[in-house]
This record gives sequence, structure tokens and C-alpha cells, in this order.
Amino acid sequence: MKILRSLLLFFVLVCGACNVPQITTAHGNTPSSSPIPAITNTPPPIDLDHHPLYWFAPLPPQPGGPYNGSDDFMDLFKPDARWERASASLQVFKLYGGWAVRDSSIFQLTTAIKAIRQRGFALAVELGPLNPTSDCGFQIEGFAGEEGVETLKRIKSAGGQLNFIAFDEPYFYGHFYDGKSACRWTAEKIAKDVDLFIDQAHLIFPNVIIGDIEPVTGPADAAAYNSWLDTFRAVNGYDLAFLHLDMDWSDTRWPQKALAIEKHGDELGIPTGIIYIGNFQDKTDEAWTSIAGERVKRYELQSSGKPDHVIFQSWNDKPDHVLPEDTPFTFTNFIRTYFEDRSTLGFKSDRSANLALNKPVRVSSQVEAYEGQWAVDGDPGTSWSSGAGPQQWIEIDLGAAYEIREISLLPSQYPPGRTVHRVLGKGPGTGGDLILLYTFEGETTDSLALIYAPPQPWQGIQSIRIETVTSPSWVAWREIQITGTEN
Repeated sequence: MKILRSLLLFFVLVCGACNVPQITTAHGNTPSSSPIPAITNTPPPIDLDHHPLYWFAPLPPQPGGPYNGSDDFMDLFKPDARWERASASLQVFKLYGGWAVRDSSIFQLTTAIKAIRQRGFALAVELGPLNPTSDCGFQIEGFAGEEGVETLKRIKSAGGQLNFIAFDEPYFYGHFYDGKSACRWTAEKIAKDVDLFIDQAHLIFPNVIIGDIEPVTGPADAAAYNSWLDTFRAVNGYDLAFLHLDMDWSDTRWPQKALAIEKHGDELGIPTGIIYIGNFQDKTDEAWTSIAGERVKRYELQSSGKPDHVIFQSWNDKPDHVLPEDTPFTFTNFIRTYFEDRSTLGFKSDRSANLALNKPVRVSSQVEAYEGQWAVDGDPGTSWSSGAGPQQWIEIDLGAAYEIREISLLPSQYPPGRTVHRVLGKGPGTGGDLILLYTFEGETTDSLALIYAPPQPWQGIQSIRIETVTSPSWVAWREIQITGTEN
């Protein structure tokens, strides 16, 4: 599951004098009538000064990766690809470094680069700038410096003129990450090493604009990244060109954290951006684009976020389809809807079949930003956490008596192991007593759903309690769904 740097060249680079029709889109209004870019023999000029700057970074198919990506990724680069309205509002197309250097054929890479330029997009790539040492950094995200240089060379050999490099989370994985082969370097060392890579990059692409992507999670919060920007400036004497935020959506305070970083970026004159994405657990394109849309609305419409860069990206299995833009729930349809009326993004289908959705809950205990309500909000990216091990419980008031046909529980569980969860119910069908309905028992892991449909529906149930009596982890649920009909 995902940032703001480069040199002070950012505002004067490449096409500062180009006279390009601007697509002015305030939050929620429709796009301008600017000409729709098409693939022609004379590409339109690249607009690096557009504000906000809109990026597109779909995931290609990943034969050897954890997720498949979008099956029709290469169709984006066909002359007749149906995404004219969506592409008219974008300025940057970002490739994944691994795809550019390893997973694409030279024909695929050349085709993509040519089509990106012909549509008038700036070309960007995401890669890791740090080099592992003999005792740390091996096979850790952000540590791909040598491969990163090879990526740049391959893009150039394929005819690409690179406009942007977005670093793949070097500060987080160089400093905060504490797993196997962790480095735990100081911010100063990481800043110096990033500067060395920037020097190498400028030997290949002298005018490339270079920024950073970082995950906002745990101790890597707004204060940490504000300090990172300050440290980078102090060490190197210049700023990263932008900072893109990979938000931890499970922390429901994420809008406040993003706003704090956005504010500091404004003070420093460093553009900040936010990556809009769904969840790795999402089973359909509809679920993925709907949840990504809810995040757009929460940040830009409800929290008044004003990102300098907006990045439409996926590193998940979904969406399977990027095209066409006039088919609901494709990636380009999501982008088109964002520009035409972002207030219509988010959940659209009738979700009344889930009796637990947004119903009142009671819990044995909870952690700030992981309260009980987040287990019934329809988004598996959020969760309730008790903040403690067993025994713990969550109880959902359905508001009326129902005939319960199925219950589905999506755990948030680290580490995996044997668990026991008791499902209890109360209502007219139980004489008002809380009684045991079913017990889940066995080996469980994070995000692997526990589903049970009783042979005969449970009758007259108004409240359901999930009581965890055995677990190797804190008790937490990403999502609880209950299916049934009113008695």
C-alpha cells in the first residue's frame, strides 16, 4: 500500500514560458472547456506550473508481485484510448521504477513514453534512492539506489525525457523502520545520501525535478516530516521539490495530520500533495474507487484540504480496469468524476443489506482514532482497536429485531495465530437475554474474513456482540457486516 522535493529549479523549469490553456478546477466544479489533448504528431506543451498539479500512477500487471494491478494498463497508451476527458485535466503520468527497469519490455516502455509525451503529460518515475550496506537496507523499500540509476538510464535509452522523480519513502524506511535489516539512520545521513543520488540523477537528466513520497503513520507523523523538510534544507542548502503523503487511513485523524504538513509546506514554499487510493483488501473496482472517493471528500470537501499536488495512484490489486472513462468504477472514470463533480464520488450502491453499517456500538475499551464506530463504517481501511488483548468485546445495536442470515468479521490482527471469537445475540427472539449463537475458532490472520451463515436464520436479534476470548494480538476488527431481514 503509496513527496515533495527537488531543487529550487521547480518554478522556472522546462516550460515556464509555455502558453498553455489552464484547466482551472476548484473543489467540486466542472472542468474548463480547454481543448482535450489527443495523441497527435505535434504534442502539446507540458504544463509544469499548473496548480494544483495532477498526477496519474496506475499499477501495471505484476506477474511476480503481490498484486496483479490493472489488466488494461497498456491500453492507456493506444491512440484511440477512451480517457480524453480524464486526461485533459492531468499534467503528470508516473511510472513505477520496477516496471520501467525490469518488468516492461523495451517496446512497452517506449510505447508508454511516446504516448505520455503525445498527450502532453510530464513524465515521472517513482524509485528508491538509498543504497543498502552490508548490514542493513537489503530488500527494504526505499533502498534501490543502484537500480534507480539503471532505471533512469533505461528511460533515457527508450527516448524518455524525465521531468519528475518521486523518491519511494527513503526517510521512513531509512529512519523509522525497525524490522529485519533496519538501518535506523539519522535524518542528516539520509539527507546526505539522497543528495548523492540527486547528483547522479542530474548527470542523466540535468533538469529533472526531484521530490519525496513518505508514509504518515505511527511516529512518522506531521511533526516528523516537518522536521525532515527542515533537516534536508539545513544539510543540503536546497529543498526537496515536493512532498507527497501516503496516509495511514486506519488512523482516523489522518486529515488533521495531512493539513499540518500542508501548512508547513506552505510556510517553506514546498508543494505538498496527497495520494488518493483505496485498500488492499478491496475485492472489486467499485469498492476500491468508492473508498478512494470517500477519502477525497473527507479531505477536500469536509476538511478544506488544498493539496498542491493530487496523485491518483494504486499499488493494490484493484482497480482491474483503468478504461474506459465512461464506464463506472474504472480508474479513469474515478478521475473524470473527480474533476466534473467530486461531491458525487464515494459510495453509490445501496448498502442497506449490511445491517451493521453505521449503527451504534458499545465496546469494552478503545484507542483514540480507533473507536468502535470504525468497525461498522463500511471501510476495511479503518478499524476498532481495543488497545489490549482478550477478553474484549464490541456490541452493535441494529435498532430493530432482525432475522440474521450471515455474519462476516474482518480481523485486524498482528501477529496471526489461533483465536476464539464468540458471537452472542440479544433481542425478542432470545427473551431479552444475551445468548451464544456461534463460536469462531481456529488459525486467523489480518484481513482474512471469518464468515458464517447459520443453517436456520437467527430469529428476533436486535444486538450482536463479538467477544474475543483467545488471540495472540490486541483485539481489533476492521469491519463487521451482518446480513438479514427485519422480523
